[in-house]
Amino acid sequence: MSDRTSERAAKNVGGIYDLVLIASARVRELKNKHAPKIVTKNGTTMTALEEIERGLINPKEYLKKLK
Repeated sequence: MSDRTSERAAKNVGGIYDLVLIASARVRELKNKHAPKIVTKNGTTMTALEEIERGLINPKEYLKKLK
């Protein structure tokens, strides 16, 4: 995993703690056959991080689901 990808993704969601929560929720969705928002040959973890980095994931929506 690229350090820069994770740093940019963390900035997009407000911090590393929120990134872990949101990315893990998104990975579970991808593993449960939800459609990815980007086309990639990477695994589910990198796909989730790239989606977050590109701003395709609404952090508030995911954090609300986790409560």
